[in-house]
Amino acid sequence: MELTTETIQALAKIMSAEKLTSLALDQGNLKIEMKRESGLTFTGEATSCEPQITITAPQPPQDLPVIAETPEVSNNAEWKEIKSPMVGVFYQSSQPGKPPYVTKGQHFADGDTLCIIEAMKLMNEITAETAGTIMEVCVSNGQVVEFGQVLYRIVED
Repeated sequence: MELTTETIQALAKIMSAEKLTSLALDQGNLKIEMKRESGLTFTGEATSCEPQITITAPQPPQDLPVIAETPEVSNNAEWKEIKSPMVGVFYQSSQPGKPPYVTKGQHFADGDTLCIIEAMKLMNEITAETAGTIMEVCVSNGQVVEFGQVLYRIVED
């Protein structure tokens, strides 16, 4: 391809017809880059862009069932809480598919592993500081727990 005025005019016509703002052509030792303004001009007139807001009255509920949220906190004064010592992911067993370390109603001894909390890719075993019986498991397997969140409610021996 030779660089002639006809070639440049043809490229300019293509840019105009296709509404292009730039065109680049590279064929070996021939490189052409053409740019033009977008054709948008500022008229200096401001237009109002106020948002259209529509307010509708709230609709009454459509016979939805009422679900009462009742916390599973026991009022039993004998129950003690075992809380998470760290933020992490709670696991009831050492591996998926294995039985949990402890379940509701199960007796455990001082030093027994109750669960694992994964924090920063480290598996931290949470062990019992006293013997007792699990009365309630308060979190589910794989759940993210916060520092101080109740994991178990127990009755000490």
